Order: sequence, then C-alpha cells, then structure tokens
Amino acid sequence: MRYVYLFLTLAVLSVLMNGCASLTSDLNKDRLKVESGQIYRRDSSFTVRAVYEPELGAKGTALCHMVPAMARIGEAGANAVAFDLFGFSEDGKFLDPSAVETVSTYALRAKDQSMVLVVRVPGQEGDSAFRSNAVRTAALALADEQLALYWIDGPDAPFLAREFKKYAPSLLVASSENGDVKVTADPAEAGDSGLFFLVNALPENPWGNVNYLLPAEEATFALLEEAYTNDVEKRPWVPDNSRLSEEERAEGFISLFNGKDLDNWWNYKHDKDSFRVNEEGWIECYQSGAGGLITRDRYADFILRLEYMQREPGTNSGIHLRVPRAARQSKLGFEFQLMADSDLTEPHSTSTGAIYDVLPAQALAVKKEGEWNSVEIILDGPRYKATLNGIVVQDVNFDDIEELKYRLRRGFIGLQDHHDYVAFRNIRIKVLNADMP
Repeated sequence: MRYVYLFLTLAVLSVLMNGCASLTSDLNKDRLKVESGQIYRRDSSFTVRAVYEPELGAKGTALCHMVPAMARIGEAGANAVAFDLFGFSEDGKFLDPSAVETVSTYALRAKDQSMVLVVRVPGQEGDSAFRSNAVRTAALALADEQLALYWIDGPDAPFLAREFKKYAPSLLVASSENGDVKVTADPAEAGDSGLFFLVNALPENPWGNVNYLLPAEEATFALLEEAYTNDVEKRPWVPDNSRLSEEERAEGFISLFNGKDLDNWWNYKHDKDSFRVNEEGWIECYQSGAGGLITRDRYADFILRLEYMQREPGTNSGIHLRVPRAARQSKLGFEFQLMADSDLTEPHSTSTGAIYDVLPAQALAVKKEGEWNSVEIILDGPRYKATLNGIVVQDVNFDDIEELKYRLRRGFIGLQDHHDYVAFRNIRIKVLNADMP
C-alpha cells in the first residue's frame, strides 16, 4: 500500500509540474520583447498606446476597478493602462506582496483583452537612496512578470534603469537611457520609431509605431477620440431602407446594410481588409486580417436583427456588441458567439449563442452548415435577450453577472473576422431610448 501511495503522489506531482510548466511556457510566449526595432508580443508587433492613472494599482484587483478603467481606454482608441507601483516600505527595501499580485493580475487581464500594462517604477516620490533601493526591490520581486512594460523616469532614471535591468534582465524597460525603449517628451525626436516611448504627447502619426503615454484626463480621451475616428464615421450617412418590410419600417427599424456596398462600415484594423459584398448581396468574410467589420455609429440600447450563414463545420465567427474602438472587442464589449456546430449535443461557453467565454446558450438552436440562421438581439441597459431561429438562447441581466456588469454599455456593433468564411445579410436595427448619435 505504501508503494501505491508513493506512486499516486508522484503522479499528482507530475501533473502539477507539467501544468505549471505549460502555464509558464504560455506566458513566456506572451512576454514583451524588442525585435526588429519594435515591441513584440508573440509573433506580432505591438505599439503601446497608454493612458496613465497613477493610483489605479493601489485600488486592488477587483473587477469594478480594472474593467471600467481598461474599457474606457479601449473605447477611446488606446490599448494600454499605466499606473504607479505601490507598497514600498519607507526605505524602499520591502515591497508589499499585494503589489506584485496586482501587477500580475492586471498584466494577465490586459493580455486577455489585447492590451498591455505599463508600470511606473518607483514613481517620482522619495530621495535617491529610497529610489535606488526601491528599484532593486521591485526588480527582484517582479523578475518573472514579463507581460508588462516598466517605465522609469526622473533625473536618476539612467542609473535606476541600469540597476533594474541588472536584477531583472528579462523585463522590458522604458527609460531615458539604459532601457530597451527610449523615453522622450519630444514627438519630433520620436519620429515614427517603435523604440521610443513618448510621454505626455501624442505622436505626429497616431497610427504609427511610436509607443506613448498620456494622462487620464478628459482632454486625453477627447484627443484620442479625435485621433482615431476614421473617415467612415465622419461621413454623412442615410440608411437605405428599401429592403425592409413595411412592418419593420413602421416599427422604427433602419437598415445597416444596403446589399450593395459597405458605405457605413469600417475595418477594425484600419489598414486591413477581410470583407466584401458578393453578387448575391451578402457581406462575406472572405479572407483574414481586418479583425472585424464595424458599424459607423455607436449604439447603447437597441434591437438588432440579421441572418448569417457558415458553410463548413467547426468554423468560427461572432457578432460583437457594444465594442470599443481598440483592444479586444469580445472582452471589453461582448460577443454573441457563432460556431458552425450543428452536431453539438450540449452548449458551452464558446458554442453558438454563448456570451463568449462567459455564459453558454440556454438551448441548442443553430441550423445545419450552409443554411441561413436568423438572430434577434435585444439590449436595453443591463438586460440582454438573444433569440436564434426563434428559440431564446440568452435572457440575462448583466448587473447580476460580475464578469459582465462593468463592461461597456455603449459601443460599436461588429461582424467578426476569425479567419473563417461567414456571410451576413438583412442587417437592421431599431434604436431604443433615443441613443442614436
């Protein structure tokens, strides 16, 4: 019996160690690094567009603090949240473990939302002895937290950056000297180089490669909105309601797609293209790259109706709702999941009709691949009801669901590009509560 216990113990330890190794390996793939003159995460370049809220980290890791802060940043067009590292002792030789936990939690959440965390170390407070101690303490405590960018400023930044890199060589550092990315306050000096971190100024080309940081002020969010509003949003648009039924027109529906062109839609990744209108008058996602096709306007409360079709079993798409201008649509807004899974026997959190990665559908309702599916989505404040092919698949109150209650309550509507073919048609909307921009 003793040998049986020993065998079982070794087996459990092996599983745990392999699980930890797998998690560490996955996080290592997501670490920030510099390659080819730019910041990279995995195999893709990442331009850090940060908004700085110094005290945010000290508020802790509750979703009521994290999600609204990140959602507002993504809503305006940026993709990174920045705060000061807190929790040092008076001499800087001790760091509260809760501070490390906060950095780790925020960094993971940011990664999951296609965002980045920027941590200011150690902040501007304290004399030179404190700052020197604090940088060493932070480097040792955070040496494995490779998902964040660490920002070191002040007149002693060159010395502090060198010390930080000595004790945590794998972490990415922004500093005036001795870092991986050079801090500057001059847009002209930064030019369009991905190896600059521009502080308190917007780059001359906001869509370029320059990493930047702006303070969390109303003026900043207005500046970001102006910088990232695209031409489609600025153009006048008159809906073509000729395809709507008399009943829907009388009810106040308008058409979001005229069956001819994409005149009131824009691509989530502004320099990519994935969608076209085919001869049948459908919107097709025919190639990958754009991330999604987004409505001209933002909406808060509405009834959305459309039809969609997926041809091949297992293909993936979604309808994005109340989504931001930047970062991950399905995590700051939310997603009505579309999977070609007509053979499914039990719904789950990533099958058709799910609130992606949160709640499974209440019933199986998708038709066979190659057939058109009809969707109606009602959003009214926190209330969400979704019907697929006449069957209710969601009927919930977001205020009752911790993961959803802090997400955006107003945003764009998007058709997802998930690298698979999908077609949409008959897209129409009725605005509720007069929230039309």
